[in-house]
Amino acid sequence: MNPVPTGSDPGSEGEPVGIPVNIGHSGTDPGLRATEDRLRRALEQDARSVTPTHRLEAILADAHGESFSSVRGGSSGSPDGLNSRHRRWLLPAAAAAVALVVAGTVWAVDRLPVQAPPVAATSPSATTPPSTAPTPSGSPSSIPTQTAERPSPPPTVSASATVVPPPATVPVSVPVYYLGPVVGGSAQVRLFREFVTTTAGSPATGQSRALAALRLAMGTPAAGSSYRSAWNGVSPQSVLLGPAGITVRLSSGSTSAEPLATEQLVWTVQAALGKSLPVGFTLADGGSSVSPGHPATASYTRPTDPMAVLAQVAPIWVDEPARGAVVTAGAPLPVTGVASTFEATVEWELLRDGRRVDRGVTTAAQAAPARAPYTFSTKPVPAGSYVLRVFESSANDGSTVAEQRVPLTAR
Repeated sequence: MNPVPTGSDPGSEGEPVGIPVNIGHSGTDPGLRATEDRLRRALEQDARSVTPTHRLEAILADAHGESFSSVRGGSSGSPDGLNSRHRRWLLPAAAAAVALVVAGTVWAVDRLPVQAPPVAATSPSATTPPSTAPTPSGSPSSIPTQTAERPSPPPTVSASATVVPPPATVPVSVPVYYLGPVVGGSAQVRLFREFVTTTAGSPATGQSRALAALRLAMGTPAAGSSYRSAWNGVSPQSVLLGPAGITVRLSSGSTSAEPLATEQLVWTVQAALGKSLPVGFTLADGGSSVSPGHPATASYTRPTDPMAVLAQVAPIWVDEPARGAVVTAGAPLPVTGVASTFEATVEWELLRDGRRVDRGVTTAAQAAPARAPYTFSTKPVPAGSYVLRVFESSANDGSTVAEQRVPLTAR
């Protein structure tokens, strides 16, 4: 709405000076313009008949309903005269105000509504920062969060905790008695003695050595051998050496039909202790038999009669080289053992890939039924894998009566 400057304007078509010429015309409905013009003319005529004076006291008196005998700076008159004049200019002013209100209302209704520009859809993650308001306790959060895994703290060790190191062991060589046929495929089973390197508690004692030897005797036989086990599922638990005997505690007895199962343990524990004392057994499961025909209430020892000994142990043992030994290539192979053979004759041969590469005959210190040591040496042995076979042949038909085979490697 632009006001017109004060002064006469030839182009205003007789519009009163100081009255805006275009008030309400912009956007006013044409049907209301005649009414608006009549109101303007009435206002103009009334305004020309008014002579301004200082009427502050009269206005205040009129507002409070009081009568004034005189008005400062003007002629005297009654309140009725003042009120009639007041009503003369108040009515046209009210009419003009009503016209302005009606015109403004019509203009607002006729005006097209202004719509807000559309808001483009945006991704919350691109334009909207995540809310930092705390989530109430116990209510799930609508924004998934990822928490970095905290490294696990190192385990704490109590100051009073005691770390127990594993028991110390030392290597030992112990005599072990194995059950096996006197000749491969034979039903005649005897005890074969071998010296085996293993470990025992440190410091090594007679009891620890004996317990280590029993574990080997009752364990899985060496691969490639013809030995057999009579103690599957049974383990030795302790060995006690007393002044009058030896006590072996087993987890249970054996159900094997091997007739020399109990004798195998007796020979092994006495040899490891170096004592020929009687051997008694206790069974942790409360059983009554060490093996079939051998009650747990009895005590056992190795026989001393040569013929009884020959009925339990194999005719030929090889002490050196040990099973699986590595010997010096290019040097003769020394061999020692114990035999109980006819006329003390001991035969031997060295096999490589099943073929004989060396052979010989030696004699033991005594003939059967005694048991006596023997010894011999082979020719220099080239590098390679071998089987040493020591045996006894029948004087009648030359068949093998007894044998012992030992695999070895020359390097």
